[in-house]
Order: sequence, then C-alpha cells, then structure tokens
Amino acid sequence: MQTVGVLSRIRRALGRLYVERDFFRPYEILLALPGFHLVEEFRTSSWKRALFLLSRTVQLLQYALWADRFYLALLDPSSPPGKALHYGNTFGVLTMMLVRMLVVRWYLPHVRQLMEYLRRQRGRIEPAPDTHRLSYRRIVNIAITFQLIGLADRLVAGFSRTYRQELYEVPANLAELQWPIVVAVHVLSFDFASRWGAAYNVSLTGMNSIMMGLYDELTSIAQEYGRLLAKGQNGQADSWTSFERNTARAVRRHETFLWQLGQLKPFLQTTFLVMFYSAALFLAIGTFMISANGTTTYGVILSGFLFAMLLECYWCCQLVDRLNEVNTQIGILLYSLDWPVELQYTKATASRYRQARSSLLIMMSKTQKSLGIRCGGMFEMSSEAFASLVKLTYTMLMFLRDTQKLN
Repeated sequence: MQTVGVLSRIRRALGRLYVERDFFRPYEILLALPGFHLVEEFRTSSWKRALFLLSRTVQLLQYALWADRFYLALLDPSSPPGKALHYGNTFGVLTMMLVRMLVVRWYLPHVRQLMEYLRRQRGRIEPAPDTHRLSYRRIVNIAITFQLIGLADRLVAGFSRTYRQELYEVPANLAELQWPIVVAVHVLSFDFASRWGAAYNVSLTGMNSIMMGLYDELTSIAQEYGRLLAKGQNGQADSWTSFERNTARAVRRHETFLWQLGQLKPFLQTTFLVMFYSAALFLAIGTFMISANGTTTYGVILSGFLFAMLLECYWCCQLVDRLNEVNTQIGILLYSLDWPVELQYTKATASRYRQARSSLLIMMSKTQKSLGIRCGGMFEMSSEAFASLVKLTYTMLMFLRDTQKLN
C-alpha cells in the first residue's frame, strides 16, 4: 500500500510538472543550479542567494582544480601521454561549458528580451495549442533526462577505480598542505559529474527553449495568416474591414517576430559557433581516446557525453530547418491566398485593394529568403551543416590517428 501511495504522489507531481506555468522556468532554474545566473525573483530570498554563491564558488574551484591537474601533467615528463590527453580533454570540455555560459551572460539582455516577448505571446493564446504543450513537455523531458544522466554518470564512476583515482587525485603542488587540502579536493570532486552535467544542461535546455519558442510563435503566425479571410459578424458587408484588421494584426506580429529574431542573432551565431567547432574537436579527441584505450568505464562515460554533443548539434540544425520551412510555408500560403476573388475590386475599394496587395507582397518578399540563422556569420545552420560537422570530425580523427602512427 505504501508503494502504491508513493507512486501515486510521483504521478501527481509529474502531472503538475508538465503543466506549463512559465515556458522558461526550467531554463531559469537550471541557470541557478551551477551558479551562473540568478533571476530577480529568486534574489529576494537570502538562503537562495547564499546557495547560489556557494554553488558558483564550488563550480569555479572545480574548474581551477582541473586546470592545475592539466598544467602539472604537461610539466611532468614522466606523466603518461594518455593522462595529459585525458586531463586536457576534461579541462577543454569544462572551458567550453564555461565559454558558453559567458556567451549567455554577455547577451543576457537580448536573451531576456526574447524570453519576455515569447512569454507575452504565449500568454495571449488561450487555451494553449497542442504544439505549445508538446514543446514544453519536450523541454522538461530533456532537462530531466540530462540531470539524470549526470547522476548516473556519478554512479557509474563509482565502479571505476581508475576514474575515482583521477577524480580524487590531489595535485602535487597542493599536497604539501596535507589533510586540509585532501578533504577539500574530495568535497569538491564528489558531485563533479552531476554539477558540470547541470552546467551543460543549461546550454542545452536554454537553446531548446529559445528555438522551440521561436518555432511555436512562427507556427502561430502562419496560422494567423491562414485566417486573414475570416468573415466578420456582418458577413460580406464587413469583409474588407475584417480582412484589413486581420492583415494588419498578422503583419505587425510577423514584423515583431523578425525584429526580435534579428536582435537575438548575435547570440545565436556566437553560441552556434562555439557549439559547432567544440563538438567537432571533442568528438574527434574523445573518439580517438576511446579507440586507443579500448572499452573502459571512463570510455562509457565519455561516449555518453560525446553522443549528447552530437545529438545537440543535430537537434539545433533540425530546429533551424523547421523554422525555415515554416517561413517558406508562410510565403506559399500568402501566394495562394484567394483574397482577390473573395474581396471584389471596385472603384470604391481601389485604395484598400492596393494597400492590401502592398502589405502582402512585402511579407511575401521577406519569406523568399531564409531567416539567416548562421554559425558565427559563416554559414547557415541546417542539415547540410550537420553533415559538414560529421565530415570535419572524421577528418580530425584521421589526423590524430596518422599522428599517432608517426610517433
């Protein structure tokens, strides 16, 4: 009976979790966990501020500890090359996560502006469409999944003696401080995997929330364009008035969307640049390490992380493709709209006819080109870009293997 009661409570808790109260709340919570950013709402509580500062301190100390390990491994001639490569790979991954968080902090005003815009737009639509609910459930599922992966990684590490030794190893230049530093290193290393897993989850959930929010809004705009010819209450006599009102509202909403996207593009370009090339680098190095060392517990942990990076790149490319597809569909919808047939041209409506045609042609011209979501301003994110990532990763992997053969 107690088991049934616990399962029932878990089921009700999950039900409440999947009810959308705030589209970006999972992202804001995850931002606070690793100590990256605390929203104004959470700053009113002193204990939340204290936990936030503690979490930030632990995160930075863990980063400094791995930087020290990598530095000592490079200086020590007796250190095995594989150990230096492992430390360098771990330190590089942590640096990549930190850089992505610094990008968020740098463009935070633009990110928060878009978040408030999407919140307002979603709040105006009642009841929420199925696409909105589905997007929110996906974001929550992804956030929970990656947090559980971080915890699972911590459990798997417990079965790897080599990994535990490296994780709790005290750097030689700190060992002179004896037991205080040993205790500090063990405390800092205990939740290393779950804490930095949460840090990676911030980037992943943030990009998912932003891209899915943009997709839902553009889809809703396309649906609004499809209702341009909806009749007013007075039927045909009110057709022009209803059409003009619907057109003005849809065009204004579409232009606002494009402006908001334009404001966010520097953030997206920088984030995609770091994500794309860091994925290529760490996928090549990680695959090289796994193939060189064979099947180990650390290899299993590393392969899970590499798969997550590859999946993130693929998913972001797919989301950009879906955005461009909806943008193209809006142009097709406007082109095939039968408004010249539904609304008769007369001398009395000539000026209204020209105004409507001008507004629709302007929006049609804007949908003739892609939304311009690029990777560092160099190339557009798309399925073709993901294929290029795989080719680049393979090229780098072959280079590492050829270098190993030469040595």
